[in-house]
Amino acid sequence: MIERLIKEMEEHIDCDDFEEVQEKCLSQIEKANFGISAVEPLLLFMERHPLSNFGIPGAIVHYVEQFYKKGYEDLLITSVIRRPTLHTVWMINRIKNAGENSDKYEKILNDILEKQILRKK
Repeated sequence: MIERLIKEMEEHIDCDDFEEVQEKCLSQIEKANFGISAVEPLLLFMERHPLSNFGIPGAIVHYVEQFYKKGYEDLLITSVIRRPTLHTVWMINRIKNAGENSDKYEKILNDILEKQILRKK
């Protein structure tokens, strides 16, 4: 079911109705009680669309952040190291700003920045 919902969002990623489709799909994911098991597939979806606008913060961010201090942080770190996106970097910064382990998250952000600078050389 999660694959079908992500596929539906994927089909609308660059459409005017994406935000509406995204909210509908995330509502169904929530109702199906996927819990934290939906976080990784959602992050992978974001990785496939690194420059897409998922909202501010958007339905996906609202969904995954409910697992803050429940294991979502490690999934997010893995995702952002594998392939940083506008939204996943922003989510790391939100965790950093929450205060706990801020040095750890600041190092991750600096490493991402350094890698991006090296790629452009």
